[in-house]
Amino acid sequence: MKKSVVRCLSVLSIAILLVALVACGGSPESSGSGTSTEQASEQKSFAPSLDTATKCSISVAGGYDNFEALEAEFDKFNEYYPDVELSYTKLDDYNNIVSTTLNTDNAPDIYFAFDYMLDGDQYNAVFEHAEDLSDPALGIDLSCVRPSLLCKDDAGACPMAPIFAGVSGILVNEDLFDKEKVNIPTTYDELLAACDAFNKAGYPTPILCYNEASAYGNLVGEIMYTDAVKNPETVEKLNALDPSAGEYMRPVLEKISDMVKQGCINLDVCNELEDGYNALILRFFEGDIPMALCSADTASGTAKRESQSEAFVAHPFAYALHPFTLTNEGACLLDKPSVQFAVNKEGKNLDMANEFMRFLVSPQELNDIARAKRLITVTPDLAYDGVYAPFSTIDSSRIISTREVGLSDDVTIQYRVAAYEVANGKTSIDKAIAGFGKYKL
Repeated sequence: MKKSVVRCLSVLSIAILLVALVACGGSPESSGSGTSTEQASEQKSFAPSLDTATKCSISVAGGYDNFEALEAEFDKFNEYYPDVELSYTKLDDYNNIVSTTLNTDNAPDIYFAFDYMLDGDQYNAVFEHAEDLSDPALGIDLSCVRPSLLCKDDAGACPMAPIFAGVSGILVNEDLFDKEKVNIPTTYDELLAACDAFNKAGYPTPILCYNEASAYGNLVGEIMYTDAVKNPETVEKLNALDPSAGEYMRPVLEKISDMVKQGCINLDVCNELEDGYNALILRFFEGDIPMALCSADTASGTAKRESQSEAFVAHPFAYALHPFTLTNEGACLLDKPSVQFAVNKEGKNLDMANEFMRFLVSPQELNDIARAKRLITVTPDLAYDGVYAPFSTIDSSRIISTREVGLSDDVTIQYRVAAYEVANGKTSIDKAIAGFGKYKL
C-alpha cells in the first residue's frame, strides 16, 4: 500500500485551487466568504442510511489536546442518530503508539492518519487496519475533496480522507509594519530589508521561530518542493537518500545561513520559547515581534489564545498568516493535507463509523469543521478564515501539491535537521550536505 501511492502532478487540481483562492478574504475574526455556504446549500442534505434508533459508541483517537470542532460535528450527527455516543480521545505520544493501539481490544473506530506514515514500516498497522473509503458501497463522497489531497493506491483504494489542509507561512503583526512604515515582504530581498528595518528600530527579533529541527520545515519547504518540481528527476535520488543528493540542499542552506548572519532571526530570543505552539503564539501576542514563522496548525490556535494573553487583551493588533518566501520569484502555496481520518475496518461498529464519515465528508461539514478549527478546508470552496486571506494573492503557477511531488518524509527530515544545524552554527554548509541521508529527528 505505502509505496504505491499515486503521485502525478495534476493541472486540473491546480486550476480548481486557483478558482477557489479568488474567493478568499475577510478579517481575522471573520468566518470567510459566503461562497462555501451558498454552494453547500445546493448539495443534497444528509439522509441516514441506517436505523436511526441504533445504539452504539464510536470513538475517535488523535493527537490534538482537544477537538471542540469535531465535537460540534458529533452534536450535529446526533440530530440524526440520537443514541449513538461519539467521543474523542487524545493518545499521548500519538505517533509512537497508534499502531500498537490499533492491535488492542480498545482500538478506536476512527483515527488520525498522516502522509508521512506512508513512508515508515512502523506505521504498517495504520494502513492494514484502514477501511477503503472509496468503496462505492459506503457512499462516501470523496469527490468533494480537492483531488490533489486524496491518497489512493494503484487499485484506487483510499485508506484515509483529509479533514483539514495546511500551509506554512509567517504570522505578521500588521500594525507594527504600519507603525514602522515597512512593507510586508513578498520576496527574499524585501524580507531582508524588512528585517534590517526592524533591527534598526530595536525590536527583539524580526522573525520568531521555535528553534528545534522539527520546526525548520517551515523554512525549507518552499525551495525543497519548487526545486523538485523544476527537476523531477531528482525526486527518486532524494527519496533513495543517495548521499550525492545532499547537494540539492545547498540553496536552502545558504539562504538560512544568510538570514541568521543578516539578523533576521535572533536565536537567543527564539531559545527562550519553552514549547513550539503555545509559547510561540503568546510571545507573538506580546506585541513587539513583527513576524513569527509557523504552520497553519499553529496559526489555528491564535484565536483561542488572544484572551489568554494579557498583553494582547490590553493592546490588540491586526495580524494574519502571510506567505513566506526565500526567493525573489514570489511565494509558493504548498497545498498539503493536515489531519486525515482513517476508519478501523475491524471496529465493533464499522457500519456506524462509516456512516459518520459519510456525514462528515461533505462540502457543508468539511467547510464547517475547518472554519471552527480555524484551519483550511479540503473542499474546492477554499473558504479561508480571514487569517489566511493573504494567500489569495499567490499565482496559480506557484501552487504545489506536496503529495503529487512525492518527496518522502525522510527527505524532509534531512532538510530540516541540516537547516537547524547550519542555523545554529553546529556545522558548516558543506558538512551538512555531506551528512545527507544520516540525519534523524
